[in-house]
Amino acid sequence: MRILIVDDQPRRYDRFIQELKLIGVERDTVDIVTSCADARAKLSGGEYSLIMLDILIPLNPEDEEDPQNAIDLLFEIREGELIANVPHVLGVTADRQAAGGALKQFEEWCWTVLDYSRSTDEWMRRAINCVAFVRSKSVHVAKPVERVDVAIVCALETPELSEVLKLPWNWSASRPLDDTIFIHEGWFEVGARRYSVVATCLPRMGMVATALATNTIIQQLEPKLVAMTGICAGVRGKVQLGDVLFADPAWDFQSGKWDGETGRFLHRPHHIPAPTKVRAHVQQLRSDRAALEAIWAAFSGKKPDVSRIMPGPLASGSAVLSDGIIINDVRNQHQELIGIEMEIYGLYAAAYGASEPQPSYIALKGVCDFADPDKADGYQEYAAYSSAQVLRLLLERYADRLTA
Repeated sequence: MRILIVDDQPRRYDRFIQELKLIGVERDTVDIVTSCADARAKLSGGEYSLIMLDILIPLNPEDEEDPQNAIDLLFEIREGELIANVPHVLGVTADRQAAGGALKQFEEWCWTVLDYSRSTDEWMRRAINCVAFVRSKSVHVAKPVERVDVAIVCALETPELSEVLKLPWNWSASRPLDDTIFIHEGWFEVGARRYSVVATCLPRMGMVATALATNTIIQQLEPKLVAMTGICAGVRGKVQLGDVLFADPAWDFQSGKWDGETGRFLHRPHHIPAPTKVRAHVQQLRSDRAALEAIWAAFSGKKPDVSRIMPGPLASGSAVLSDGIIINDVRNQHQELIGIEMEIYGLYAAAYGASEPQPSYIALKGVCDFADPDKADGYQEYAAYSSAQVLRLLLERYADRLTA
């Protein structure tokens, strides 16, 4: 494989190139250029399997850095104007603030964006993992199924996945599972047994993205339990800010059909209940007030007055709600509705419909608002934190049963 690095600070990559040799990628297969003009010349004259593109790059070596130069180059690569086979592109930035609006474009168009830092090798480990994945594809290495005990799927990198990665579970740098999904691998111990765990966030929010990612993870890693943590909207009067909601059941509140005669939408929800053994152990944990109070006390940021585990029906939809009207309409589908969000039904559907070995599944989400104009700003971080901590407590107590 050949790699092209486009960065006006090439010394950043001295150690990276040394690490590449350890996985069989020789120096003469890596080209480094310091401007977009030089990159275009290289891309017009050869094929590359991987491109690393700095967001702040000059058009010519003597010019000033401008993120628009990198956006233009990235667009030409995506459209096949410079290279026949669109390769994997890794964005690189040492300053997200300086990257400005270009960062969002890179996150949408690139495989992933690496945060370069001189104080940590995290960016380099992620890059090496990406190179290893691309190289394995080029030599058609057949990988055996890597079965894991627990797979955690989050909708958002921040604050949801970031709170999961704060759990003391020996996390590694992310690596590609396929061309779209990156996973962090970790493990925790209960007694004398070690449990393997992976965590990821979605490329896009919503049920479809959740179902696709969960299905891929189930097929490739065969987890014994798939879980989702994060944030949601609660139903005012049913739950309180900061409560961790356990979805049982979950459904798509927009499922149904339009009646041509009446002009009305006829709801036809498909409710998927949580597995019985998962429900039983959540109930056990729910009664441990001291453990839940310890989770609440350990959080140093803005937090509500109380935090509980609340099981009940959660509905999923394809849009964020903030007007307080639709949530009342959704309550007509299930009078015991306690919350609403955008992903859980996708995860439940993927796990519920999986072939053997079928995983168990669970979704825990913290209430950060009530889906109405009177939003209580500032509780998203606590909601993501508390849901991740409840999952930690559940697994560290009952992993042997939940992954059986």
